[in-house]
Amino acid sequence: MNKALTGSLLVAACMVSSQAVAAEVTIDGYRGGEVELQLKAMTVLSDNNNNFGPSNGKGFLVKLKYVTPEIIENVKVGVGSYTNGDGGLTTWDERSAPTYNKGAYGMVVSPDGKEKSLLGEAYLDYNHKNIHIKLGRQIVKTPLTVIKTSLMPNMHEAYMLDSKAMGEFKFTVGHISRISFGSRAMADWGVIGEKTGTAGVGLGGSGVLFEQAGGDLEQAKFYNIGVAAGKSATNGRSIVGMTYKGIKNFQADFWVYQSWNIATDYYTELKYKHRVAKGIALKLSAQYLGQRDTGDALAGKRDFNLYGIKVFLGNKKMGMYVALNQSGKKDDDRTNQEGQYFNAWGADPAYTSSIFSRNEYREDVQAYKIGAHYSPFKGFKIMMSYANYGQSLTSAGNSPSPDFVSQNNAYELDTVLVYKPNKKWMFKIFNAKRLSEYDGVAYPTVLDRKMDHYRFITSYTF
Repeated sequence: MNKALTGSLLVAACMVSSQAVAAEVTIDGYRGGEVELQLKAMTVLSDNNNNFGPSNGKGFLVKLKYVTPEIIENVKVGVGSYTNGDGGLTTWDERSAPTYNKGAYGMVVSPDGKEKSLLGEAYLDYNHKNIHIKLGRQIVKTPLTVIKTSLMPNMHEAYMLDSKAMGEFKFTVGHISRISFGSRAMADWGVIGEKTGTAGVGLGGSGVLFEQAGGDLEQAKFYNIGVAAGKSATNGRSIVGMTYKGIKNFQADFWVYQSWNIATDYYTELKYKHRVAKGIALKLSAQYLGQRDTGDALAGKRDFNLYGIKVFLGNKKMGMYVALNQSGKKDDDRTNQEGQYFNAWGADPAYTSSIFSRNEYREDVQAYKIGAHYSPFKGFKIMMSYANYGQSLTSAGNSPSPDFVSQNNAYELDTVLVYKPNKKWMFKIFNAKRLSEYDGVAYPTVLDRKMDHYRFITSYTF
């Protein structure tokens, strides 16, 4: 794809952030399957107070997916191609802070935003009555494998089975052998995770770096689960889950993730909904996330615990919530990573996460988040949230240096405006004001770690 064509494509994409066509193909009365075409784009407007976060950048994603009709009874095949880049429109300025104009690495998968394509989906799909089986390249959607993405998503090579054969119970079993990191992985590792390995990419302290950071690990390329975590190859990640809905307005979820020779994760969530008045609901949620090392413990000893509660009151027009998370404490040794979550493959179930902050996965953090939304008229919504994270026992980059420890409580204030005049159009602008807990730490050189970040998105869907 030549640069002029790509630039034109991206300019159009910035005006139309998500343009999708999902249509059934029919030839001479024969049902030929479904084709989906999607075009996404994102642009950074500015960051008025920034030394370490992205202050400019554009990126696009072109997705082309085809799902066949039934090739045999109840069996279909799906294939999806993804292309990501910046069209040559981002300023990749490598001068030292605080004068540089840093490009948003989290929107692209290649150094300097060069276009890269990936066959991200190639699967066999069997769906009949209470059994659903999906084998091959896919996006695995479970509590500890789904993460918010910017453009290119994380992909998995996996074997998944869902069953609803036991009434109120739903069971999920599966196995992930390889993962491909998407565009947001660089932000997870750097700006969000601050190289601690707690925000969706577990490379902190491993010596392994992404290609965009000068290393050899590529994004939009499939790697063995262990290699993707900066360790040696393993037998992958096995998943067992159960959901129970046998009590009115109540749901219970239980999940176990066995990452062979690395760690075992345990996740539980309880949800209850109660009508308090006409059109107004009270929603109560509680969660627990635990992690223990297993086998050869390639990521070291792990003994992590996170508890959370969330209360929501309202409806679609207006509502507010309060959420709390508390992570455990092992000891006062800041070089000991045992008490922090080894978040290597994109987990983010916690209630207090924000756009650029996930400090609750670090050691000994008390976090709270309050948020609200209001829709003054049809199609327009205002959303605001404020999250505060107590000082952790996790040092910047997991460094043993006593100078790299937390200096203050971190916070993030997010404001999002969304306008949907009809089903086709959407306009969105958001601002994130953030202070890092390492503000004042020269790691490696930046002292002032603040963000005042604006992005704009517009989309048309048909």
